[in-house]
Amino acid sequence: MKPGNACIACHANSPGAPPFAVAGTVYPTLHEPDDCYGIGLNIEVEITDSGERVVVLPANSAGNFYQFASDSLVPPFRARVLFDGAARSMMGMQASGDCNSCHTQAGANGAPGRILAR
Repeated sequence: MKPGNACIACHANSPGAPPFAVAGTVYPTLHEPDDCYGIGLNIEVEITDSGERVVVLPANSAGNFYQFASDSLVPPFRARVLFDGAARSMMGMQASGDCNSCHTQAGANGAPGRILAR
């Protein structure tokens, strides 16, 4: 896939691609460029939806994580990155599960940049 790019937007415009409720990429540094592989070894992203349903999504070898739309997560969401016994929590609730739409190389909509493992 295309690490760093807006996953949900891309999948919505790609025939045959499965729709996601939540998706993004975890990186080792804050300002990695698009299409650069992230970090996925032993990293999980914990999503809590508005109904307090918790899902834990493993990051793959490219750093990408995702939850299919058919699994019915209900926004707004809270998110935490779990790595090496530590947790990195996102500030506040998020209405969109398209994590890379804000967690861009430069950061958008108040995000400081990429989703960090640590």
